[in-house]
Amino acid sequence: MKGKDYRLQHPLAIVYAFSRYIILLLLPLLRSLTLFTSDFYTWLEGVWLDVLVLLAIIIFGTLRWNCVRFRVDADWVDIRSGIFIARRRRIRYSDISSVIIEHIWYLRPVKAVRVRVETDAGNNGAPDIQLLLRREDALRIQHRLSAHLRQEQVMVRRYEPSGWYVGILSLITSDSLTGVLFLSTFISQSGKILGEEAEDRLITQLTRLMQLLAFWLPPIAAIIACTILGGWLIDFIVNLVRHLGFRATRRGGELYVRCGIVTVREYTLSAERVNFLQLRQSFTTRLIGYYAGLINCTGYGKGKNEQSVLLPTVGEDDLRRSLTLILPELRPVGNDWRPPLKTLWRIVWPPLLACLIAGFTWRTALRWLPSLRDLVLFLGIMVMIPAVWWLMVRTLSFFHTGIGVRKNTGGQPDTFTFRCTSGYRVFTVVCRADKIAKVRVTQNVFQRHNKCGDVRVWLRSERKRSFLIPNLSIKDIERFLKALEDSDKSL
Repeated sequence: MKGKDYRLQHPLAIVYAFSRYIILLLLPLLRSLTLFTSDFYTWLEGVWLDVLVLLAIIIFGTLRWNCVRFRVDADWVDIRSGIFIARRRRIRYSDISSVIIEHIWYLRPVKAVRVRVETDAGNNGAPDIQLLLRREDALRIQHRLSAHLRQEQVMVRRYEPSGWYVGILSLITSDSLTGVLFLSTFISQSGKILGEEAEDRLITQLTRLMQLLAFWLPPIAAIIACTILGGWLIDFIVNLVRHLGFRATRRGGELYVRCGIVTVREYTLSAERVNFLQLRQSFTTRLIGYYAGLINCTGYGKGKNEQSVLLPTVGEDDLRRSLTLILPELRPVGNDWRPPLKTLWRIVWPPLLACLIAGFTWRTALRWLPSLRDLVLFLGIMVMIPAVWWLMVRTLSFFHTGIGVRKNTGGQPDTFTFRCTSGYRVFTVVCRADKIAKVRVTQNVFQRHNKCGDVRVWLRSERKRSFLIPNLSIKDIERFLKALEDSDKSL
């Protein structure tokens, strides 16, 4: 089973898979070791169980490391594993959707990288292959896949945005919730890591900081505002560091993406296996004409806190030029079918009603709770802003929504462009006809009177993804379905 051509993972793989648990064991051990005043055996009597668990982890890791072996051939990657039950996986390069190499900052000194190999037939929650390899072994897998995708000498086309555009991407994609969770987790775990005294000091200093920043705001309002702003700022910085140094290169059938300055990530993708392109906009970036371009390809953006970015941020003028450069197969076209004007009221009445209810409740609270005027004023503003924002986004979505079709040189439908909204974001989705998995048309009681319906489109992807294009006329829906049927015939 262990042939001479098979290689082992990096020796660090012995403990890397259990590194989280080892750190939780080592920190209390090291802290108690620095504080103890008796002899070594007295200290060992108190922590013998932790030491025993640590040794068991290392022994089991060594056995597993020795039983996982791989071989990189001309046409496939072969993996053999299993301590008690032997398991073998052989994946051809023609079946690989992506190879991801992560140069994690703390692994660089030992020249170790984390490698993930993904196929369309794999598990949605885990990669087909995940190994901790020496850098040269990982590059050999990457080069073999790259050679298979290129097959011959082709022109190299590169897209490399400036740091300004990467910063705009971080503004668009930053989420306060993620940062707040990170901040709260750090504070709550600081007692276990640094000690209870350090945790008390940290909370005291944060309380003083909020008092300085509160100004005229009520204390509870200041805490909410500082928490949200601090969470957003943390997530913005994390996103910025993760995507600085971004560049995308197209070489034949290969799409290569590299990003990051602390942890560098390299993605080698099969352009043929890209399921769809998604152009994302917020209301603000829609007004100034900026897009963030993401793609869906198995494995890309699958890791924790990763995003499947293709174009960090591009303006209206650069969008078509950039796509023609690195992904000409998926260029958006204008809408051929859009909602009729008579359906505008169905789009705007929910947010308009929300604005009226919020405004009436705010005014009533100010009248009946004069002693809490500052707090009510703050909460009223915080409620009215998203309600008015929702109204503006829904109005914009009406004029954005629609379906477009691009035809090939033979006059047959080739790619489809779907424009829709979700929450406060505006989406433009482009896919090939063969990537459409299912289409469902629905019509409620109110739409029957206007002879309209909703179209929900499911696209092939690692996770179930669908997009809703609402309030198209029945005649336009029939034309879309006819174009989709004609595209199936041409495949």
